[in-house]
Amino acid sequence: MTRMLTILRTLITSFLLLAIVGSSTPIVTAQDATPGSGTESELTSPLPIIDLPTMNSQSYTFELASSWQGDAESVPQEVPIFQVESISYDQEQVAEVADTLGVDGEITEQGEGTYTVEDEGSIYTTPGLLQFVSAVEAPDEALPDDEAAIAYARDWLRISGLMPADIGDGSIVAHIEEPARLIVEFLPANPAPLLSSTPGITVTVGPAGTILESRVRWATITEVETYRLRGVADAFTVIEGRQSYLDVTLPIEQFPQGSTITGTATYDEVSIAYTSSGAMGEAQYLQPVYIFTGTLAPEGSDETYSISAYVPAIVTELQPVG
Repeated sequence: MTRMLTILRTLITSFLLLAIVGSSTPIVTAQDATPGSGTESELTSPLPIIDLPTMNSQSYTFELASSWQGDAESVPQEVPIFQVESISYDQEQVAEVADTLGVDGEITEQGEGTYTVEDEGSIYTTPGLLQFVSAVEAPDEALPDDEAAIAYARDWLRISGLMPADIGDGSIVAHIEEPARLIVEFLPANPAPLLSSTPGITVTVGPAGTILESRVRWATITEVETYRLRGVADAFTVIEGRQSYLDVTLPIEQFPQGSTITGTATYDEVSIAYTSSGAMGEAQYLQPVYIFTGTLAPEGSDETYSISAYVPAIVTELQPVG
């Protein structure tokens, strides 16, 4: 599974540059948040820095002149944040999962909440993760289409007792040609959309809908505060200053690895998504992110390309400072 995801990530040509927020930006703490109705503030310290992919496999440098031509009236001024508590498994729960999945080997406890079961297939659990690998060989048949693969994966999660109540619709995140595989990802139904892969579940589907592997990184998600967002105009200054995360796909034959990409980026839409924050073993949250979308016109090219820029919607004390 890890090898498959590594191949997937290598093939992706989305390039994201780490945003650095200027030191003049105000710090937001729990005192700037609105507690839920009838509750006291649950946060006593600033929120941790958000996690976003920092993929730039082609080592591009972006030097873009950016402009905002959109309407921000539909963007809310405040949104909730959510606390995330990863789900772990004790020995009794591991035994139940193993019995359901037909893995009849002895449960081996490795300490610190980690268990393994190996027989016909294998199960590995550690705090926040359950991984299942099937011993079934995939038949020499065709892969199902995307819709059918998602249905196979969802049905398998339901039968195996691993499907959470708050699971989303599911999507295909990888098509692998050799060996033929489809990787289905399920994210929480709320909050959505979610940029991070955790909390989440992946299911590897083979020919004829055979379930070959699954990784479950689910969590209990609880709304804890409502935070006032930084203004859209203020957030866009991060993009103008060339300090945002960028996501753009460019043809490698025209823009070789290591190129400096110049030109103009015109953004006309903005929306809000969520991403994870906080280190493993510490308090973790799902926080809002602005997604500005528009068109990139690279210098020297007659073509234009879709571009997205990501800016933290809440500024925290732990943001990196330029």
